[in-house]
Amino acid sequence: MPKDQYSYKSEMRVRFGETDLQGVVFNANYLLYVDTAQMDYLRTIGVPYFDMLERGYDIVIVDASLQFLAPAHFDEVLEVYARIYEIGNSSIKMDYEIYEAESERVVARSQTAYVIIDKDSQKPVRVPPYIRRAVREFESRDDIEEV
Repeated sequence: MPKDQYSYKSEMRVRFGETDLQGVVFNANYLLYVDTAQMDYLRTIGVPYFDMLERGYDIVIVDASLQFLAPAHFDEVLEVYARIYEIGNSSIKMDYEIYEAESERVVARSQTAYVIIDKDSQKPVRVPPYIRRAVREFESRDDIEEV
């Protein structure tokens, strides 16, 4: 998806410890970039993680996929574009594109699925209205129900 179709972008610089003996970002670290962008996205739309916990909810990842398209290297700045593309009953699905900022090459794509759970019982619950409303407003998505 073209990056101008994403409403959110997070930037991060590749640290030396995130690279491997080949001199490129070790594959598992892309999930760290995605996870960081997901938390930053939620904070940006007004749903910080600790607020979610105070309201009695938590968010857990249930699925993740990555497509590696080009290597990223130490000290490069990565732009992680993120969006919520689907909200189900208890699930939230996101997709991401990771670009190297200077060259604008796409280095990876990712898709993740999360489930909202009751913090105490650890059981899935319906995505709360305040999260639905925040995504609806941030993404300009009239198709997302608030109830």
